[in-house]
Amino acid sequence: MSEHVSKEQAETASRISKLFDIRLIVGGLLAVYGVILVIKGFFDTDREIQKAAGLHLNLWTGIGMLVVGLAMLAWMRLRPLAPPKPDELVTEEGPRESRAS
Repeated sequence: MSEHVSKEQAETASRISKLFDIRLIVGGLLAVYGVILVIKGFFDTDREIQKAAGLHLNLWTGIGMLVVGLAMLAWMRLRPLAPPKPDELVTEEGPRESRAS
């Protein structure tokens, strides 16, 4: 009863693993919030800057978040997740059975 993983199933697994890559979610959120804070940082009032000990905290925090978010997105792009190889799908009991059948 050994079943082999078809090429179509392997491609589907690859697409699903890339879709739910945590680096995409975290990197995207950090980048979006970073852009928002950078924009807000350009429009900080003197009172807000004084309150933050003379620093443009929104601007600097936004730049930091943007850099980390873009780094995570670049990492995801340069080192994508690879689907498991067919021989890695074999367990101690034998090959995994397909859930689709």
